[in-house]
Amino acid sequence: MNTLTKISTLMTTELVQIMSSTPLKEAKKLLEDHSIHHLPVVDPVGNLVGILSQSDFLKTLDHDASATTAGELMTTHLAKLEPGDDVRTAANVFALNRFHALPVVKGTKLVGILTTLDLIRFMDQEKVKLGDYK
Repeated sequence: MNTLTKISTLMTTELVQIMSSTPLKEAKKLLEDHSIHHLPVVDPVGNLVGILSQSDFLKTLDHDASATTAGELMTTHLAKLEPGDDVRTAANVFALNRFHALPVVKGTKLVGILTTLDLIRFMDQEKVKLGDYK
């Protein structure tokens, strides 16, 4: 596996994204309908403002039961990657923070998302030779 591979070659660019005003009911349906766990939250011009994950919905069971929009529940202090970052950098950020998804931005514009599943798929594509099993 080449850990210097740029994440721009691995990241998902066909994104399901929402705005902070999106009702939580609609956001939950998007997560379910698309079988995803994270929804990037953007402003009207595509700047990343947060991320709403399935685990954020657990907050509604506790202290945020009154939340009705994505903006009230989303995480706003985000670790981010840039398209030119490499796999090693991404893996380190995932490992240090126990995240499962990282938004990819150019400046402040959302351009993709990288998940731990993307990294697993990347590792699975590696060609293995019989001699590697010594």
